[in-house]
Amino acid sequence: MRQYIIKAIIGLGLCGGAQLAIAGSEVSSYVALGPQGQAMVRVVTQAPTCPVLEVDGLRKAMDTRVEPRQTPLSVERPAIFLVRVCELNLPSAGTDVRLDGRQLPVVHAVVRKMVLLGDTGCRVKWPAAYQSCNDPKAWPLAQVALSAAAEKPDLVIHVGDYHYRESPCLSAGCANSPQGYGYDTWEADFFEPLRPLLQAAPWVFTRGNHESCARAGQGWFRFLDPRPFEATHACDDPGQAAADFTAPYAVPLGPQHQLIVFDSAAASDKNGGRGAPGVAEYAAQFQQVAALAKSRPWNWLVLHHPVLGYGYQPLTGFQKGNATLLSALQEMQSPALFPQGIQLTLQGHVHTFELNGFKGQQPMTLITGFGGSLLEQPFSKDLPDPFQLAPGVILAQTQSDQQFGYTVLEQRDGHWTLVEKDVEGHPRLRCALQLEQAPYKFECTPLATRADSH
Repeated sequence: MRQYIIKAIIGLGLCGGAQLAIAGSEVSSYVALGPQGQAMVRVVTQAPTCPVLEVDGLRKAMDTRVEPRQTPLSVERPAIFLVRVCELNLPSAGTDVRLDGRQLPVVHAVVRKMVLLGDTGCRVKWPAAYQSCNDPKAWPLAQVALSAAAEKPDLVIHVGDYHYRESPCLSAGCANSPQGYGYDTWEADFFEPLRPLLQAAPWVFTRGNHESCARAGQGWFRFLDPRPFEATHACDDPGQAAADFTAPYAVPLGPQHQLIVFDSAAASDKNGGRGAPGVAEYAAQFQQVAALAKSRPWNWLVLHHPVLGYGYQPLTGFQKGNATLLSALQEMQSPALFPQGIQLTLQGHVHTFELNGFKGQQPMTLITGFGGSLLEQPFSKDLPDPFQLAPGVILAQTQSDQQFGYTVLEQRDGHWTLVEKDVEGHPRLRCALQLEQAPYKFECTPLATRADSH
């Protein structure tokens, strides 16, 4: 860790001054949606001041969200951020916003087409997880971004885990990779490969466990969290455990539909049960979800950790859901486990594509964690019968696939269709979703991709 700090400080001395002197040197720009669908423009820049935007023909100066930080706070928080983050809230959907003459993504009052992806960064973690970040086939996120941008979506939803380069690279495949939790790793894992998609549509950002305060939380609050920046709630202090819990919020998709975005960064997969860490906090957040769901008839819950999903390891078999969140939901004693009014849950965390339907009132589960980070090993097709993913929750139908790609959700004639796509945008699976009434069901048709046809 000391070696990383010394390296970062040396790099600052050699090039930091020159970088900060470049006026208007934009690193990234994007539009994010926050509570109540509030749209905001964010610009990450190496310039000493924030840029001026053209908003519906009028010049608007951006505010500094957070200043550059040129030295690490401590050994426990060795991240350095040599960039300024600027932001400006937009007055309404449909606002025309331009940065240096380039139009930024337009916010749609009614969202009909969405791209979903998650778990996108390149895994570099001691002692043995060294993904070949320099190989576009082993880490195909840049191509995923190009293909997804070509979809021309109304909205992009990232279900969490953006940042994966946590350790020094000890493999030729990731040679010269940055590591740690500072800006250089965020640029390599997120801003650079995803630039085409960041410029294609507004985004909803979901926080994953890789963005917890013990990991890349400092970058999360600087760059992606949709709320105003608060230094006392930004993971800068190693003792800020409260910053791992932020309240859920709703993002309208139109007059009938909305997303409810839930921060599950600190939810342990293994440590559940009454009194376990985080259970009380998440139970309170699910009560807030229940209140938010009353404002729309159709509600899709977006969170990183699956509750009614499964993974598979050849040596240990199937692994189910998230113990902390399951315990929190059970405290609510809701007939359908999740709060009333939730028809679909959108998650990542398990590096796979997975779509699950259940007997009874449970919402459908979609896992879309196959955007770039090391994939799960192929799942066994021999599922237990019956397969109970939580007490009283029986799996009725499932589809899964362990290949890189992304998901498209599109509304046509009042109904939603899901398409799982490969890295180059070729469809692998098309599913008609029945979300109007429980039990929620889907009907899928496998499609031969171009790679399959060869």
